[in-house]
Amino acid sequence: MIQTDIQELADNQSTPAQAIESLRTRIDEIDDEIIRLLARRFEATHEVGVLKAQAGFAALDASREERQRTRLTALAHDVHLDEDIARGYLEFVVTESKKRHKRLSGEK
Repeated sequence: MIQTDIQELADNQSTPAQAIESLRTRIDEIDDEIIRLLARRFEATHEVGVLKAQAGFAALDASREERQRTRLTALAHDVHLDEDIARGYLEFVVTESKKRHKRLSGEK
């Protein structure tokens, strides 16, 4: 799919520089979407953290992390994304979520 998109862009542009600029514009738009999605994700995890703190639950949920790891690794495989990227993403969001949950609950 990506290769086809690149070829279509190249066919529709008069120079490689124009094709590159079009691709960079698309990359910027995708980055914008990713940041918006991360903001939404962290809003949701904040709500989870508040509920965990109110209920006295620990910030760490190892079984949830393992389910997420399995699910996202499989998704990465299905969409032909390097599984290390999915694991790195998950590590980032889990680490950040746990930090925030610990602050909410007063854990050290």
